[in-house]
Amino acid sequence: MGPEDLLLLVLMTALTIYALFGGADFGAGVWEFTSAGQSTEKERRHIYKAIGPVWEANHVWLIFVLVILMNGFPLAFAALSRALWVPLLLAMVGIVFRGASYAFRYYSRGSRTELKTWEALFAIASTATPFFLGASGGAIASGTLPIDANGAFRGDFLTGWMTPLAIFTGFYEVGLCAYLAAIFLAREAAAIDDPELAPLWRRRALSTGLWMGLLSASGLVVVWLEAPGLHAGFMSRGWPLVALSLLGGIGSLVELGRSNYLRASLAAATAVTAVVWGWGVAQYPLLVPPSIDKDMAKAPDNVLWMMLLVSTIGAGLLLPSLAYLFILFKSSQALEEVESTTRLKGGGESASHSTA
Repeated sequence: MGPEDLLLLVLMTALTIYALFGGADFGAGVWEFTSAGQSTEKERRHIYKAIGPVWEANHVWLIFVLVILMNGFPLAFAALSRALWVPLLLAMVGIVFRGASYAFRYYSRGSRTELKTWEALFAIASTATPFFLGASGGAIASGTLPIDANGAFRGDFLTGWMTPLAIFTGFYEVGLCAYLAAIFLAREAAAIDDPELAPLWRRRALSTGLWMGLLSASGLVVVWLEAPGLHAGFMSRGWPLVALSLLGGIGSLVELGRSNYLRASLAAATAVTAVVWGWGVAQYPLLVPPSIDKDMAKAPDNVLWMMLLVSTIGAGLLLPSLAYLFILFKSSQALEEVESTTRLKGGGESASHSTA
């Protein structure tokens, strides 16, 4: 195994973490979008408290993926930047507007109309961003991007990425984010024994999980029809991960039915992880199918080894900090929620917003 393979493992790990934690954060906004702003203030407060500590920190994983791709596999990065600049730009715009609307919504002291405007912008941006990120991944996976071995893009810059698999994957990613968010929000509501929110998010997670099961089965058909190269990779190398994803999805629904939210969260995370790695394994060694593989795209070995060294040092600094942030915030959040619920039951004033 050469340094390029090790770096690809690091890249896939970062991509998986972003899909899990970033996906759950996006999913919170997706639920705001699907409810058309009709969710109660209590529901919104629960959402914002859940994503409060790490909702922007999660994007460090996306930046990490882009930096690895740019420095470790520059030919692939250049080719994808030319072919997918439209969906990636739209995803970036969504990330920016999502962050701005979250901040302005939280600190807004204006009219109710202004507040609703920021909530609507947050919901739209949270839904559009995973759609365009998913569509970008689907366009790569389809293997139909007209990119030659030199990284030149010969297609239409505006519509060349709009393959059937790309559009399907965009919607699939939105649904996946909503499913993760519903499970995590149900778990957090159960942790504070909220008799209203826990059953609500449990029902939403179950219904979304059933839809995602249908979409997953449909996705295999779409891959078979639209991406024969990827389908062959699934059949020869990626089928264990497809099976693991199926088992994880079923397991998450079973545990939701039992109201075991921790196991449901772990099973859902397993399913999503298997989806991400299944794609990578099935497509390997191609980075930009059908023309560019890892050996063509990789940087010199000394650059790859340096990237691995820097990544190792960075992980040693970053991971403990993020873990401490999760532990610290979730502990204080649980205490605050219990106190707020107690005041509400006792006829006191409504719970105040927590600081992000």
